[in-house]
Amino acid sequence: MRVFQIIFLLIVISYCLFADMLWYQATPQAQWSARQKFASAVFDNKLWVLGGQEATRKNDVWYSLSGDSWICATPQAQWSARRGHSVVVFLNKLWVIGGYDGARKNDVWYSQDGVNWTLATASANFSPREYHASVVFDNKIWVLGGYTGSFNNEVWYSSDGINWTQATANANWSARYWHSAVVFDSMLWVIGGSDGVLKNDVWCSPSGVTWTAATNNALWQARRSHSSVVFNNAIWVLGGIVADGSRKHDVWYSTNGINWFCADSQVQWSARYEHNSLVFDNKIWVLGGYDNARLNDVWYSTGIDAIEESENGQVVKEKLRVYPNPAKNVVYVRSPSSVKIVKLYDISGKIIKVQEVGTSKVQSLSLSGLQKGVYFIKAESEISKLIVSE
Repeated sequence: MRVFQIIFLLIVISYCLFADMLWYQATPQAQWSARQKFASAVFDNKLWVLGGQEATRKNDVWYSLSGDSWICATPQAQWSARRGHSVVVFLNKLWVIGGYDGARKNDVWYSQDGVNWTLATASANFSPREYHASVVFDNKIWVLGGYTGSFNNEVWYSSDGINWTQATANANWSARYWHSAVVFDSMLWVIGGSDGVLKNDVWCSPSGVTWTAATNNALWQARRSHSSVVFNNAIWVLGGIVADGSRKHDVWYSTNGINWFCADSQVQWSARYEHNSLVFDNKIWVLGGYDNARLNDVWYSTGIDAIEESENGQVVKEKLRVYPNPAKNVVYVRSPSSVKIVKLYDISGKIIKVQEVGTSKVQSLSLSGLQKGVYFIKAESEISKLIVSE
């Protein structure tokens, strides 16, 4: 066998053993009951899970130092059992905001230890809501959108959790719920969700008043009930539910909110939505949710190697990306700009197809006539595994 084929087979073995993004299961069943529509946070160097929907709504509070073993801070917090609420960490306290306990809420609670809770306000200035998003930005708590009986695109903020000011009653992004929000690059970001139609748009604002569309059509499928975090100088979008009702376990990231790359199309945790994601101990964490049943598993990942870096919004370090993956009839290949030819190999190292790269970095590659199985796409020194499905 030629030397190249031997080397290629060694690379193939490596790719068969390792996915683009490795995930590890901290526990298949945490001590908190399986649930969805809950909230989570990182506080006091611990992971926290608060409330949510089990067979009934919950107001228990749990924490963990490692993600594998969990301790109940309280089985019944002072705030009512609820789901669809939000949680932030602000002024060295945990804050619980709104949600649904049989009626939509606009109360705000805080705690210094997760055990004892104080009511900041029973009726904030914003209307009662659920499935909104909350973040801390510019030394304020922010509440963005949500469902009040109808979708809304209001943006509110507070410097004390008691008194709330409306930044805008009508943000540039459409009224929605089940979106995600992060703080990145000194701006507020709103990502996806549903305004009656599932969205894959991404919006940013330096003030919360005026919003700019980073993209109206990100490469990931339009979705709701996903999660988002900021990790390794990038925004990450994880899982969710898409228009055909299927759940996802793909992971996408962007260093500028405009250009999105698939870290992995099928990670080790099951396809799910209404889960939570956090960044803790220099890892991304995924907790619970719903995958056809409620979940209480906990997963973590250290990310991927050599993710794209950006400079003034421009990608300066590129990596070969292949999507969708698995694919059926056609696959799209995003290659570094220096690449002139893309090659498709079978698992033995035999070249199946060679395609010249045009002016666009994204090329479509027909899979017509290929049998189901594992293939590899090579662009210069980079190789990406491709699964061809029926």
